[in-house]
Amino acid sequence: MASYQNLPLYSVNIKAFVKLGLIESNNSTRRFLLGIIIIVTYIGQLTNMFRTWDVDIGETGMNFHVLALVTHYLLRFIIIVRKEKKFERLFQGIEPWYTDIERHGDPHIVSILQKITQKTQRLTRLSFYASVVATLATFIYSLSFDERRLLVTVQYPFFDVLQTPFFEFFFLIQMVWLVPTSLLVYLSFTNIFLTSLMFGELILKDLCLKLRNIRSENEMTMLKEFKDCIAYHNKIIDLCDDIEDLISMDAFFHVTSFGMMLCMLLFFLSMIDDLELIPAVLVMMGFDMYLIGFSYYYANNLATESLEVANAAYDTPWYRGNLEMRKCVLIMIARSQNPLQITAGGLYPLTMENFQAILRISYSYFSLLQGVSQQ
Repeated sequence: MASYQNLPLYSVNIKAFVKLGLIESNNSTRRFLLGIIIIVTYIGQLTNMFRTWDVDIGETGMNFHVLALVTHYLLRFIIIVRKEKKFERLFQGIEPWYTDIERHGDPHIVSILQKITQKTQRLTRLSFYASVVATLATFIYSLSFDERRLLVTVQYPFFDVLQTPFFEFFFLIQMVWLVPTSLLVYLSFTNIFLTSLMFGELILKDLCLKLRNIRSENEMTMLKEFKDCIAYHNKIIDLCDDIEDLISMDAFFHVTSFGMMLCMLLFFLSMIDDLELIPAVLVMMGFDMYLIGFSYYYANNLATESLEVANAAYDTPWYRGNLEMRKCVLIMIARSQNPLQITAGGLYPLTMENFQAILRISYSYFSLLQGVSQQ
């Protein structure tokens, strides 16, 4: 077993990937079965969407949102499977880094690291409880109707899934395997992403502290310490590049779909009178806001902290150093002018300003749809 599986920073999120056969697995059976179930469900969702497109606008809106969630889950599954080795290298790189800071770091940085670890562990527990509650709520919701209803509504061309024995088979698969594992993978992916961003912010703080602690009177000692900081900065940049590579396409899906999903849910919420559906819509809206809101918040913190490196470099006693020292300071300041941003598909930075822009656009489309529906 790889040592990073026991890394407190990621809690049990890495182990969830391992248990499901997504990483560090010599036996691909579980991964294959999980992939087959996801693909079959996705096909059934698409078929159901086309067949119920013009039946009821409320149900169509709910089906569209569920289809978007299944699509997002399928995308995350593909990302993990295709970039399995890159995920493993990310964890392998962070594990000794975490251990070194924990054992030899500045007390202030160690204190922040402990707080981050506690925060991520609470986040993991919350995600686990949310998965259990969501599974039970989905189960109860599907049983609240007089007619037969699956947890995830699907249809297929050659048979009726609501007839025995197909209904019992699909209901059991969705209840025992699809919904729990989907939530587990989905939320573990989110937790790993948020944790990596928080750790990135921490090591930037550590770099700034190392720069401000350069106080040697000896020119050569000062230069060596500053070059060590440059190497540390390069290591941080490489880590952020790895996170960007793993997250970019997932973030692009967020940008392209979140605004539309939020708009549809708001519109759906303004139209329905069914008390059974209102709590489900509110939960979906809260889930969407949680996922994208925290992602943008921590990505924005990472970018903001990366700009502080330039100030920390300027705070060093460069005026007492030699010419090479001054050149190194100028290079680091110049390099730190561009923030370390996580982007959506390499195009759209994850910042709080852009998050607010998405919310404004969503509300604008909602107002437009509401106006059209009232005419």
